[in-house]
Amino acid sequence: MSDNSVLGIYTFEGVFEGKAVYEYAYPQEHALHKCMLFLLQEGADALWDAAIIECSKFGFENVAMDAFSILQADMLEKAPFKDLHPHIEEALTLGSSLVFYAQP
Repeated sequence: MSDNSVLGIYTFEGVFEGKAVYEYAYPQEHALHKCMLFLLQEGADALWDAAIIECSKFGFENVAMDAFSILQADMLEKAPFKDLHPHIEEALTLGSSLVFYAQP
């Protein structure tokens, strides 16, 4: 991690196809999920292509990116980030972390 590193937050929808590179608690296969990707990156600009590649490593295809922001310290105690500290720590340690939500 360099002095220019930030934690990018990308929201997207995608279909989990079960071809994940990473080991984690997988969502329902072949289903559409809303997700939040925490990506440790250099600089504060959105890195859409890098984020889509990272989503594919988590097993997601047909990714439609929605929004991008940078995690700020004052956000840590606000919803939903207050409950996502383990994912934030994981991204800071391993480079990325994914939160998925089942679509109703």
